[in-house]
Amino acid sequence: MPNIVTRAIFGFAYIAAIVFASLYSPLSLLILLGLFLALCLWELIQLLQFDNKLYILGTVLVSGYLFYNYAEKFWYSTGMFDVRIVNFLPPLLFIIALVIIFKRPVELAFDSSKLIFSVVYVALPFSLVLSTVKKFEVDNFEMLNSLICLFILLWCSDTFAYLTGKYFGSRKLSSISENKTVEGLIGGMFFTIVAGAIINYNFPNLRGNWIIIAIIIAIVAPLGDLAESKLKRVFGVKDSGNLLPGHGGFLDRLDSFLPSAIALYIYFLFI
Repeated sequence: MPNIVTRAIFGFAYIAAIVFASLYSPLSLLILLGLFLALCLWELIQLLQFDNKLYILGTVLVSGYLFYNYAEKFWYSTGMFDVRIVNFLPPLLFIIALVIIFKRPVELAFDSSKLIFSVVYVALPFSLVLSTVKKFEVDNFEMLNSLICLFILLWCSDTFAYLTGKYFGSRKLSSISENKTVEGLIGGMFFTIVAGAIINYNFPNLRGNWIIIAIIIAIVAPLGDLAESKLKRVFGVKDSGNLLPGHGGFLDRLDSFLPSAIALYIYFLFI
């Protein structure tokens, strides 16, 4: 029970931080996302066990430039959803990163591969998610924006998957993670879709159909959890960090955010 309480407290705290930063000002949103990116990136760098510090520096610099580029577009509200082939390249790179995790982890034996992988797997989602939020949304205290809704859905997915799996789970979902169960997956998906329906019918001014978005998130969020579990198994690490009691590190807490941010970006590209 204490572990559940600890998870709940810190889970609520990070959601509250996102809500506050999103509604307070565009600058506070950028600062918070930048902080999350920095913490997740540093944990991933530690997890991947780089041999050469120059590659670590390169990873940080390239990731910082990528985030700055999208943050600048967000700040000046320039269009980022023009239908161009180049806009489909970032999600394609992320999909390749997932394939490497599950099918070709041996590719991560070299620092050059680790650099590219880190930028694509962590920096890219945090950068692309800025494309899903219009600047006027975070300027208006009365509006719920896409980023807040995304994190609400992720919180529902993670929390109810954990609770359902803990109290009702009996069938293992995958050999990658012994703690994941089929019942937990179903519970997380169900409550995520319910939350999406509530958002969709109570906030009609939001872009997109949030029932469809919730279905997408319900499918891809567990994939992020499994991907990080696979990474930790490959490199012999139990948790990505210890900054969040009950959760591990920030990468442990935000692993489901990474593919979900890419999925939301793709959804908005098509609508």
